[in-house]
Amino acid sequence: MKKNILLCLMAIFSLTVFAQTEPNRLIVLEKTNSHKAFMVDRIDNVFFATVEGRVAADVTFKDYKTGSTGDTLWVAVKKTPECKSYKIACIPQSVSSKITTDDIAASYFERTNQTMMQDDFTNAQMTGFDQPFKDNTPYTIITIGFDKYGVACNMSKAEFTTPKKPLIGNPKVTGEIVDATSTTVKAKFTANADAKGYAVCIFVEGKAKEQFEQFGPMMGLSNMGDMIKQWGVQCTGEYTHEWTGLQPDTKYEIYVQAWDAAETYADMVVVPVTTKKLGGTGVAKVSIEIKEFAKSGESYYQRVIYTPNSECSVHRDIIIEKNAYDKPEMGEEGVKNLLKEDREQDPYWNQYGVDNATWSADPSTTYYACSLAKNINDEWGPLVKIEFTTPAGESGSKPTAPVRIAQGTSNGVTMMPLVNMKKGLPKFQMIQK
Repeated sequence: MKKNILLCLMAIFSLTVFAQTEPNRLIVLEKTNSHKAFMVDRIDNVFFATVEGRVAADVTFKDYKTGSTGDTLWVAVKKTPECKSYKIACIPQSVSSKITTDDIAASYFERTNQTMMQDDFTNAQMTGFDQPFKDNTPYTIITIGFDKYGVACNMSKAEFTTPKKPLIGNPKVTGEIVDATSTTVKAKFTANADAKGYAVCIFVEGKAKEQFEQFGPMMGLSNMGDMIKQWGVQCTGEYTHEWTGLQPDTKYEIYVQAWDAAETYADMVVVPVTTKKLGGTGVAKVSIEIKEFAKSGESYYQRVIYTPNSECSVHRDIIIEKNAYDKPEMGEEGVKNLLKEDREQDPYWNQYGVDNATWSADPSTTYYACSLAKNINDEWGPLVKIEFTTPAGESGSKPTAPVRIAQGTSNGVTMMPLVNMKKGLPKFQMIQK
């Protein structure tokens, strides 16, 4: 690997002999896709060095207290022999849980303007934080060690949880389900006099924590209470709310977060509810209509409408090339088995009403539009299949596998920076006590 890098560097500099425009920048691309750039005129030489052993500032949490002067942490920090300096920060665990490798830690500290430190501490005080700590919230003290060349190397973490603040009074909110249909839930909430306010938010069972772990770092949410308060419907006193557009036959959880006169969170309340099933006990079946075939940008699409009958509880829809359907390992039984598989990660897999689907498709190709439905007793009906051939299109188009085109959605969540980048140095101080 080192020889390859040297050869690449030699090749870069040798380009000056052959190229009309001389390269004047040296770019080093890291595995995290970040890069460092240097002006070639300022480079004297390029060489490799070896640093043996772990380069870190091992941190230990000692104590935490809060009061009229703010938050104070007591920590110990011990550098390894090859560690010449380090940076340190204290951040919510919702953020630190995303810093899983030394590379990510190095990138985090590069994005923030933490003070470089050299001293070991046995019982140092950290004070003067920019933001007050949230009560009953897990935090992480994190360091990154730098070697004698100024390279960020290894991280160290120490975790702690701030204590609960005493509540003013006994704020409580009770919740009861008023009505639940296949797609709606109506609930009534009643707060006592000690609850200054509360927020209610509904999630599919077991998904609230997953949502917090995914979006907490992006949105600066320190704990679950912050998420419910920010995302939910904020209320006071007695309040009735109805959620619509829910999935039939699905378990949900309504999270209720109350707070006292000082905005301190009370214990979370979770109200479970299950939406009703659709359909009847008869044969579940879907009718299929083949609609327009058209071009969008550089790709072609085929629109298909799948309409379930009144017996249908849920249906699943696809299109498949005739050549693929006719293979011995597929056929009708293969397609039925495919549609019977559960796919929790596909938000479009279970369809409960009319499915107006748009599929990527190729010109001059024969397909089957297929649908399989089951009734309220989870009994599968017959496979419905319609053959169609797409019209001719422009020559030279790239073949595509038939997949659903989800308008206005993305294939994933792009993570935002883990922190807000602030100019200037952090305000906290670190002194030996």
